[in-house]
Amino acid sequence: MTQKVAEAQGGVAQLAEKAKLNRESLYKILSERGNPELKSLDALLHTLGFRLAVTANR
Repeated sequence: MTQKVAEAQGGVAQLAEKAKLNRESLYKILSERGNPELKSLDALLHTLGFRLAVTANR
């Protein structure tokens, strides 16, 4: 599924460029065993039009 997201954005290389991430790093982020740094995840989500938010558990 994550590969489809990249394809919809013009491919992994183009998505990586838009997100200002290394292509290899993006492959790792999108992999099933990916463990991205918060900064990388934020850049990717921002590029895709999303925002990561933390809220209080009530």
